[in-house]
Amino acid sequence: METRQGNIPTYLIIMILIMGAFGVMGGGLIAPALPAIGEAFAAPDEQIGLVLSIYTLAAALSLPLTGYLLDAVGRRKVGLACLIIDGTAGLAIIFTTSFPAMLVLRFVQGIGIAGLIPVAMTIIGDLFQKKRRLQVMGYLTGTISLGAVVIPSIGGFLASVDWRLVFAVYGFSLLLALFFFGTLPETSEKHRKKGSKTTSAESPRKYLASLFSVLKITEIRNLMIHSLIIYFLLYALVTFIPLYLVIGHGFTEIFTGLALSLQGLFSALLASQAGFIADFLSWRLRAAAGFALIALGFILLPFWPEGSYLLSASFIIYGTGMGMVSPTIYNRATGLPPANLTGSVIAIFNTMKFVGMTLAPLILGLIFAVTGLETIFIGVGIGAALWGFITLRPLIAI
Repeated sequence: METRQGNIPTYLIIMILIMGAFGVMGGGLIAPALPAIGEAFAAPDEQIGLVLSIYTLAAALSLPLTGYLLDAVGRRKVGLACLIIDGTAGLAIIFTTSFPAMLVLRFVQGIGIAGLIPVAMTIIGDLFQKKRRLQVMGYLTGTISLGAVVIPSIGGFLASVDWRLVFAVYGFSLLLALFFFGTLPETSEKHRKKGSKTTSAESPRKYLASLFSVLKITEIRNLMIHSLIIYFLLYALVTFIPLYLVIGHGFTEIFTGLALSLQGLFSALLASQAGFIADFLSWRLRAAAGFALIALGFILLPFWPEGSYLLSASFIIYGTGMGMVSPTIYNRATGLPPANLTGSVIAIFNTMKFVGMTLAPLILGLIFAVTGLETIFIGVGIGAALWGFITLRPLIAI
């Protein structure tokens, strides 16, 4: 495949996309195995959720450093380190005998997993530009969405056999690291030539000063808000839809899983066509249309007949909107920052993702305590529509 740095084998690009998909295995793969893990370690029910939350904490704390290292030492070294940390810690959990030790290993593993998507995004930003970059970024977000559909099913099947098999899957990270060690070139321009004077890293103090100056730019600062809002909306769906479908409509957990998979499938389909859609719509229109569709999907939820499979239409609409807005914003995250700070900006972009994932259950849970799910869905939908409108306004640089 032709890139800014010459011809790169297509299979290598595919491996980079797979690395991005590995970045969503921190929670989706493990969630179905939580009951079996709790039983195996005799962990109290109120503590078993730590297996997931300790990973997100590690991600939030480590991503700024990961971003610095991406720019300071290069993409290849950081990518290999993240894959090795992910795989080694994941496999080590198979042999642990205590719940606290498992949590420590999950924290370490979270550092590796959290870096995989930023590394993949940064490499794509290095290799491609303009419409081609958007197209490949669409493939990345589509692969991530598809992974979010398939990975929980894999985790559930393996957990039904033995919870240790779930963690054995992380061994594939080590295989991918071995593959990349022999084939992945350094894509950062300033680190490509060995011995070049430009490969020396800036001092952390100078680097942070440069980063803060970049974050003062309105477009980049608002890009971070985009990231937070997108994942706030995603976790508003993931957190409350299972409860709404099972209790409010009497559906089984199987239908709930299929409904969430349906939105992921349509998100992946639309994301894969990001380059084609860009021929007809500017980035503002694509983002605004995406948020409008997400809003419509939420607002329609309370109005479907009770127990009706027409509810599926909301998930299709939501997934279509997410498939339009995600590659658009991901693409801007790689295109807006200066080359020497791309990795750090992308890492902070992904940190805001975890902030959104954390805030949605917390804030909406408090609202749910005094109102109903229907009110939450309509309120979230209105919020998404308003942000889409703000994005569309040409006088606001977002």
